Amino acid sequence: MIDLNRAPSDSRARPLSGRRVLVVDDDPGVRESVAEILRQECCDVVGVGDGECAVDELERATFDLVLSDVVMPGMDGYDLFQTTRERWPSTIVVLMTAFYYDKDHIIKRSRIDGLDGVIFKKPIRPDRLRRTLEELFKPPRRDPSSR
Repeated sequence: MIDLNRAPSDSRARPLSGRRVLVVDDDPGVRESVAEILRQECCDVVGVGDGECAVDELERATFDLVLSDVVMPGMDGYDLFQTTRERWPSTIVVLMTAFYYDKDHIIKRSRIDGLDGVIFKKPIRPDRLRRTLEELFKPPRRDPSSR
């Protein structure tokens, strides 16, 4: 849990400030705790409980990033990743899982297909989440040989 009484500091000092993030997890406790971490970073967060609802939200609004659980009933994280990549290719997708063991090779298949990031082990540590997302939002480095 995080301290909900702590006031966010100046949003200019927060690299994730203003980012629109869609959090997808069928466990309401995980979904809300991740959403609250991101709100503390001044993100605009929408949380939903499954992949189908995530697609509905993506059709309604633009998101910078989708942060989704891997194992969910109905549309799992891999299917959501594939749909997002196909229909909203500029949206970053990060999958999260409670396990290091990838029984169905969802993480491996997603990485081969260009997955932007993975967060292993829930509950997610706030510092790990922040670092992962900050890295994904950094502009790509220019190749020095292209000058």
